[in-house]
Amino acid sequence: MARRERAETGRGVTSATPAVPGSEIAAAADGGLAARGWLRLGRDGRLTAYASCSEGLVRWTESVPGSDVWQGPDLFPVEGWAGRFTLAQDSGGFVWFAGTRHRDGAPGGREFVIAAQYQTGRPLSDWRAVGNPFPESEGEAESQPPPGDPMVVPDGSGSLHVVATRFGVGVRGRTRHADGKWDDWADYQGKWVRGSVAPLVTAQGRAEFLAPFRGGAAYWGQDGPGSGFRWLGRMEADVVEGTYSAYETGPGRGTYFWRHPADGSVVAYRPLVPAGAPRALMPLGGAGGAGPVGVVRARINGYDCTVLLQRGAGGCPEIAAYPTEGEQYGAWWAPVGERCAGLPAIALDARGAVTIAMIDTDGGLCVARQDLMDAGLAFGSWCRVG
Repeated sequence: MARRERAETGRGVTSATPAVPGSEIAAAADGGLAARGWLRLGRDGRLTAYASCSEGLVRWTESVPGSDVWQGPDLFPVEGWAGRFTLAQDSGGFVWFAGTRHRDGAPGGREFVIAAQYQTGRPLSDWRAVGNPFPESEGEAESQPPPGDPMVVPDGSGSLHVVATRFGVGVRGRTRHADGKWDDWADYQGKWVRGSVAPLVTAQGRAEFLAPFRGGAAYWGQDGPGSGFRWLGRMEADVVEGTYSAYETGPGRGTYFWRHPADGSVVAYRPLVPAGAPRALMPLGGAGGAGPVGVVRARINGYDCTVLLQRGAGGCPEIAAYPTEGEQYGAWWAPVGERCAGLPAIALDARGAVTIAMIDTDGGLCVARQDLMDAGLAFGSWCRVG
């Protein structure tokens, strides 16, 4: 259905002196500190890439939309930084970050923090502590996994939800309303949930998330933007932990993706389906891949397609595409680059071109863009931009 070409690596221009050694960025990415969806398009049409290092957050920014000249890597230090972070983008284009930092006196010595980038290329806000809803007396035993990474979930009402999990305790969330007032931590139950939630916010602004447990996941969602989360059911499936991702594939309807433990292949599932449509696990290939897939939707050869990007079995980016919500047609995976550190990322640029990015093994940022003159899904050469 879509044609793909393997791209050769070239070199672009970087506009800033690295603020942190590339070897440290590459090591952090390969150490599992790469966030899902770390490539984002700002309201001004510029892409921004985000990574982590031992000292805090690292950022690269396009100089102008579609340019091969990028600024960065720029370092934003965080005292007590634990390394892992997550991010989300709200309807106004603000990028929100959540992470964990070490602090004496906090429950278990850890507290969750959030920050925002309100404009592309501008400094981040101060990091705000939002607490830790898991006191040491509730499941701090050494035999239990640590809390899952906190997730920021911005809904269409202007509310901001911070959701976190701990095995043996459950799912807990705290909401900052549009007027700036914070609620206390709410308990959503789900005692056997493991790892981070997989959030989704629809174009209408309704938020939902899957919370995985061993053998499946539970499903919470809002009735509408600004409302509380309520339990909507559960599904049972074999899953590789830490591989969930999600994307809106129909009006108000999301598709969740994860990996099957038998061979690491990608599986898709829709909790909400049109009337009469089967609700089933749908295989999409990609055996041997690692981590969550990146997802976008794009027009390819005139069709609305879902495009998936993964780190393949050999450690190289691999891409696949299929008609949106047409998983029955299958997906063919093709390599699109050399070995990368951590997870590659995918986004649409200002022209609507599918853009893929990776951290190379030296810690540099490399970018390749879809050739819009080609009817299929072909990419130009990789450009090392930072």
